[in-house]
Amino acid sequence: MTLGRVAARAAGVVGIVLAGLGAFGDDLAAQAPTVTDLVVPTAVTTNKWTSEPNTNFFVSETIYVRVAFSDSVDVTGTPRVALGIDTCPGDDCFATYASGTGTDTLVFEYVVRGGDGDSNGLSIAADALKLNSGTINASSGGAAANLNLGTHAFTDDATRKVNTLDLGQGKNLGVTNILQNDPASGDTYKLGETIWITLVFPDRVFFTGAVNFNINVLIKIGDKVRRMTYDSGGSTTQWVFRYAVQANDLDADGYTIEGHALVGATITAFTSRNIGRQAIVNDGDRKVDGSQGPPGVTSVTLGAPAGGDTHFAGDTIQATV
Repeated sequence: MTLGRVAARAAGVVGIVLAGLGAFGDDLAAQAPTVTDLVVPTAVTTNKWTSEPNTNFFVSETIYVRVAFSDSVDVTGTPRVALGIDTCPGDDCFATYASGTGTDTLVFEYVVRGGDGDSNGLSIAADALKLNSGTINASSGGAAANLNLGTHAFTDDATRKVNTLDLGQGKNLGVTNILQNDPASGDTYKLGETIWITLVFPDRVFFTGAVNFNINVLIKIGDKVRRMTYDSGGSTTQWVFRYAVQANDLDADGYTIEGHALVGATITAFTSRNIGRQAIVNDGDRKVDGSQGPPGVTSVTLGAPAGGDTHFAGDTIQATV
């Protein structure tokens, strides 16, 4: 009997193949794929509106988890990765499988909700990858993958916080509330109507530069991103912004203002540009339809005099608008 020494596919594993025992050797050759890397892109990669550096995932932003294996794998069902988020309503913060079957890298996705929060930073444990009644098997040979993340797991990554406002030393307090005006009629802003919002801060806000020219709040209306114009409030606790509805603005679900929507001038002293948990996502009470004009006067009718064609002293003139 001849002994042969070969390196198996699993990193660091060495197998002993016995010549003449083909079945046993084949099993070793089909070693289970193992995890070789774990990547969670920082929040800036999911921010569609601005490229400013950021260490927070805010409401409606997607956390992407990429898990790389030593070999291509096939996926069935919806495996998922448990996310260590300190405040997780219902304890169900899982990034769900989204793509990658047939390759060596799987992508999992999780959309941040309003109640989520982690000021220390996201964690992913070594045993966080779960099959959830699905499968992850080697594309060649079908061996079940080793799901242990090993040394690729991490704890409290401060560059990947969730829905957090940095309250350090009285600075970077962020937006604590957003005040909104209502449409003139019903739940829809129409052509020419002005959408007003007020950003409320816990302390006075300072800025540098010509703030009225180069600071904006980005508002998402349907598939368009518009800039709300600064109106007033500099060096106070409330900043007011406005936007007039244009002819091609349409959003049947309601407008959205995300966590990184405050952009422009350099903001200093007691605040950051983080809107954070105050973000507004598809406000159903504030839809937008620029194809319709605002309510207006269509006719005015005056009541006829009591007798003849003349109103006299004491008569009531009735007007219907």
